[in-house]
Amino acid sequence: MRSALVAAAAAICLAAAPPAPSRPAAPGVTDSLYAEFLAALPHQEEWDPGTEPDPGWLARLGALNPGREAEVRAILTDQARCLAPALGPATRRMLRAIADRLGADKVRTLIRLYRSEEFRRFDAIDMARRKQGSVTSAQEAALERFAQANPVAIEFAQAVQRSAEFAAGDQAFMSEAQRCATLRTRALARAKLRA
Repeated sequence: MRSALVAAAAAICLAAAPPAPSRPAAPGVTDSLYAEFLAALPHQEEWDPGTEPDPGWLARLGALNPGREAEVRAILTDQARCLAPALGPATRRMLRAIADRLGADKVRTLIRLYRSEEFRRFDAIDMARRKQGSVTSAQEAALERFAQANPVAIEFAQAVQRSAEFAAGDQAFMSEAQRCATLRTRALARAKLRA
């Protein structure tokens, strides 16, 4: 789920103070509030996991198999296609767990924030930083002010950054990830490619 959501979470956390200590889960969020929350989240167009191979694996296996990069790419693309159907539901389960942990009041605050002009300004600066690698000191200060003024956004962003921890405990996702990894391993062995 390396999407803009995770990147935005990283941007908010970079501008934030150290994480607050864990708190017990807040009262749950209704299905309708959760649906409203999902609809308000930014960059949903980037949630599609796609079928492009993982760049890290592609570079690693390509380096181990010089001259056979096309075969490596095909196998890793098959793995991405295998895993793609599991990623959407896993992302929604992770977001549901985060929303339930935050509680209804904080989820409503996030919905208002993501619909606000303030967030659109923050997002525009953050997108510029991601594309250009840096922004002006005034823009950096604006990002810091946004983070300080919106602690619930920081809390949400930090929870999203820990999504790998959630995925590791998501048995449905891990089962599918293991199945896809096994298929990849077998395909690499059949093609006599080094792993």
